[in-house]
Amino acid sequence: MSTVFVVNRGIDAGSPLARGLAARGAQVVLIDDEARPADTAGSYRRITCPLASRAALAQAFDDAVARFGVPDQVVASILAPAALRPCAIHELSDDAWQLACRDAMKGLLHVLQAAFAHMGERGGSVVAIGPALSLAGAGQLVALSAAVEGQRGLVKSTARQWGRRGLTVNWVAVAPHAMSPLFEGLPLPLKPDPVMVAFAQRPALDDGIAGVIQFLGSAAGKAMTGATVMADGGEWMVP
Repeated sequence: MSTVFVVNRGIDAGSPLARGLAARGAQVVLIDDEARPADTAGSYRRITCPLASRAALAQAFDDAVARFGVPDQVVASILAPAALRPCAIHELSDDAWQLACRDAMKGLLHVLQAAFAHMGERGGSVVAIGPALSLAGAGQLVALSAAVEGQRGLVKSTARQWGRRGLTVNWVAVAPHAMSPLFEGLPLPLKPDPVMVAFAQRPALDDGIAGVIQFLGSAAGKAMTGATVMADGGEWMVP
């Protein structure tokens, strides 16, 4: 049985991911920055603590390792709700930029650093997920688009550093509407194609996306690192 730490900060993509990974047989620990409704099925463990600093996240990892062992895989979703407030770029304030973009970048950096402290010598898999906006852009979600693209760049640079250690790092791009219902009603980019989604629906976090993440942590998935995996159901089909 593999041990997976799911780190969630902000928008709750972590709970469905944890539920889906646990359903596939993993021992899952959800490290979350907010108290949310408990997992009624008891399929995964939850540690709730503030994750606003590198020290706090490192302590959360230490506590989780002490209780559940060193993870084989770490999954991260770092996305502030403030990032989902649309505005024109010329109206974007410094404070809004910090909340939406800088904090998302720093949050993922801290996850990578905490993961390396426990996995750097034994290898494993790190997967970051986010909405597939950096590949298409969103006119009134500039800070969010920049944050997601920045996280993707961080994943690729880290993958180059850690590959020889047997520690893979990949990015999974998720359809925004599948990542959170908070994306409903936002000014997202639209495609002119008559068929918007090849699968006719976008893979859910606890179903299709959890399976992709599980594959990236498997022996076969170790052949991939620094990759962007488009898991939006065939909506954009970009490289």
